[in-house]
Parts: sequence; C-alpha cells; structure tokens
Amino acid sequence: MTQAIDKHANVIWEGRYQPIHRGHLAYIEMLLERAHHLWLFVVMNETSRDAGMSLEHLPVPEFTREVDPHHVPEKNPLPFWLRYRLVAETVRSEFPDAPVTVWGGRRLDLAWPLYTKAFPPDRIFLTPLRDTFEDTKAAAWDKLGERVLRVDVSHLPAISATATREALRNGTAFEKFLAPSTVAILEETGYLDTLMALR
Repeated sequence: MTQAIDKHANVIWEGRYQPIHRGHLAYIEMLLERAHHLWLFVVMNETSRDAGMSLEHLPVPEFTREVDPHHVPEKNPLPFWLRYRLVAETVRSEFPDAPVTVWGGRRLDLAWPLYTKAFPPDRIFLTPLRDTFEDTKAAAWDKLGERVLRVDVSHLPAISATATREALRNGTAFEKFLAPSTVAILEETGYLDTLMALR
C-alpha cells in the first residue's frame, strides 16, 4: 500500500537512467502528483573500488556491496554527462514548468556527508515496492536517519533500461520505450547508433 507523502516535502529519487525511459517518466509523473518539489539525482557510473573506497569506511556497506555490481561498465553504456542531459531535457520536455531539480554526481552512499548538507532538510527518499534491491536501498536510507517512504508501482508500465536497450538492439519499436526528446538527443550525439550496435 502506498504511504502518504507530505505535499510540502522535497522528494528525492536517484538512479542511473541508462537511458531515461517511459517507465521512469510514469514514476516521475506519479511523484509530481504527491510532492512539493522533486529532486532527480543522476548517479555517476562507478563502484566503491573505482572510487578508491573500502566498505568498512562507508556508512552503509551492506547497500554499497549490493549496488556495486549494478555499476560495472557492461551495465552502463551511457556516460554521465549524456545521462544528465537526457534526464534534464526529457523531464523539461515532458513536464514543462514542473517543480523538478535535476542534479547528479557520485553515488549517495559514496559521498553521504556532502549530500546531508546539500539536499534540502525537509526531504523524503522514495523507493518503489518492487524488489529486494529497492528493499536494501530503503533500509540504507533508513539506517542513515532519513525519512523513507515506499511507493506501490505495480500499476506503472513494466519498462526497464535493459528492455529499452534490447529493443534498440533488435530494431523493434523503441519509440514505445523512449520519449521523442530522448530519441532526438541520442540521435544528435550518436549514442542511438551506439545502443543499437550493442551486443
């Protein structure tokens, strides 16, 4: 069951967006109906080892251990600068004038002291009720003393970045996965061809 969100809260949702797709956009639309301001945080592609950090010195090592495998190069074909642009411009195109701030950088678990100061104090971390990965993420934010709410997303389209990239590789109707502004940026930068050529 979806929990209530204070309409005056700053809702934070972080992700890789490899690339941003219509599943993300449906979730963003749902969050915008419930939040005063939405902060979308685009995370860099790096593992704790890449960052030169050891688990015992990180605030939520159990989360870092689980999230690291999702940040290996083969799962992240798009560079940070492009994903940041895709999120910022796609959200602006799909939700003009919406109260959204797009921000990004090192993963939150790898730079937590910075983000405790940089995020607005009246904040809530939203995590979908979807899988064990999201359960671990929610537990991590809770352990860090953050306000965490779980959101039922069972009614949203079951679209993933992996399925989107597969549609691009197979030459199927990828437009059903991506917004026109996303496709335009991927074409302009040459990364549409890159994604279509992935094996």
